[in-house]
Amino acid sequence: MRNKPWNNQLDNRNYLSPVGFKFVITKAPKADFFSNSANIPGINLGFAEQPTYLKNIPVAGDKLVYDDFNLTFFVDENLINYMEIHNWMKGLGFPESIQQFIDLKRSDEYAPENNAKSALNEYSDATLIIYNSNFNEISKVHFKDVFPVSLSTIEFDATAGDINYVVATATFKYSIYNIEVTTPEPQILTSVSSSLPSPTVTLTSTVTGNHDPSQNFNLEYTSSNVSSLSIDQGVGTVAVGSGSVPMVGSVEAAKATNIDSLTSSITYTITGVGLNGTNVTASHTVIFLRPQTSVNRVCIAIIDESQGDTYKEMEDRWVQFRANWPDRHFYLLQPSDQSSGGMYDSSIIEDLHIPPSFLEQTDPDTTTVDTEPPD
Repeated sequence: MRNKPWNNQLDNRNYLSPVGFKFVITKAPKADFFSNSANIPGINLGFAEQPTYLKNIPVAGDKLVYDDFNLTFFVDENLINYMEIHNWMKGLGFPESIQQFIDLKRSDEYAPENNAKSALNEYSDATLIIYNSNFNEISKVHFKDVFPVSLSTIEFDATAGDINYVVATATFKYSIYNIEVTTPEPQILTSVSSSLPSPTVTLTSTVTGNHDPSQNFNLEYTSSNVSSLSIDQGVGTVAVGSGSVPMVGSVEAAKATNIDSLTSSITYTITGVGLNGTNVTASHTVIFLRPQTSVNRVCIAIIDESQGDTYKEMEDRWVQFRANWPDRHFYLLQPSDQSSGGMYDSSIIEDLHIPPSFLEQTDPDTTTVDTEPPD
């Protein structure tokens, strides 16, 4: 698979900040506490030249040379951090007597126990910790067998106008350093938005009951703690706060989904984007009356007697009727026999020859009374 150009891009395009660091040196912890500059030393690889009759060809060398490590730190008022490095160097050089070197290896309370050279306590390990722009640790530079080779002069000047605090620079040698790249742990940021109140929205309409599509209506909404509002079904963005949106009944009914042969419905949903970054929704359903046609018109049949027709003839007529008009609401009115136990007493069924299929589609133990006149 060929490498794509976008695969060559950096995931993190922030620049490395020179102020994001911390230096830790085991043998001089008070000096690293006041450190204000440090460096990753440069490295140099020697090379040799292979002579040819045309030109010399450079060949990579086999020895890597490490530059010195420099640490700059503010000197505390009691010179404690300065004397840490100063006494370290005196112990290594023992300019007055061998006792100074003996004191160095005996008095070192910070020497690591697992250091191979800790018996002499002349070396120390050090770590330069590097942070990204969010001050998350991203890498560590581990220095092995560190020891100081120079310590800068401290100068005093009584003529200085402004206060310039004393800064010292120590130069260190070491055997090698390694760079450990670490992945910063995800930060759980507590933003101002988390303390904001939760958003709320409501959605209603001026429709009561089943709505006549020939009549227009309004959607009405309220909201709080939101930055934006929108309503689906083609309504779009609405003003934050509360308001009313006029709707054309016939247009909205055309978008509705049929519930049955008499009604259809459409559901509107309002979505609010909260000031705290969360979303909130509310929904409202409007039910429309479907237009009455020959397909779905209500049918009421009144039967007082049908002894002249057989059960089969009544059944055939009913089956054909349902096949022609499957969506019609059908009501059968029949006289009640006061002496019988119910509307569908066996004598009534026998007298009227009610179609068996009709009885299978109804509940013979209940009676539904439609008090509204037909359309």
